[in-house]
Amino acid sequence: MSRFSLARSFVVVSSACLALAACSGEPSESDMKAAVEQAYGSVNAQLGGVGKLIGKDLSTKVKSFKKLACSEAKGNPGFACDFQMVVDGPLGEKTENASARFVKGDKGWAIFGM
Repeated sequence: MSRFSLARSFVVVSSACLALAACSGEPSESDMKAAVEQAYGSVNAQLGGVGKLIGKDLSTKVKSFKKLACSEAKGNPGFACDFQMVVDGPLGEKTENASARFVKGDKGWAIFGM
């Protein structure tokens, strides 16, 4: 292999590694909010039928969301993240400080342990 081919191969491999490293970083605030909203969406769908029976909206909506910190999860895949959100639900609006694990999958980020 010529020096030029070897150097070009090194650049291509290095670029690919950097691109993969950038993609495997911690979730952004919008990634985290989307994962939380998806989790609430599943719960809301389950409670929708009950709400219709009793004539009350039992859904919970995320009104605001702020990422506080993330670090690699110890002993599990993904990232352990702290966040603050304002939710509006059946009992009214409230501010919650929470921690959960976020894992990136084929369809984006998912939340575990909220």
